[in-house]
Amino acid sequence: MNCSVKDIECLFVDKIGYKAEVREQALQFQKVVTICFHKGINSETMWLSHWREI
Repeated sequence: MNCSVKDIECLFVDKIGYKAEVREQALQFQKVVTICFHKGINSETMWLSHWREI
């Protein structure tokens, strides 16, 4: 994600609103935000994969 720490915190705390026709996409986006929040992934950090070298 190309979001700052503050952006991730804001999107995590204040869940996004969405219309019924874009529900699936909105929930996928919210899942990414949740993972980024819990794992500390944001534009200000370098994420190192434990599965393979990047």
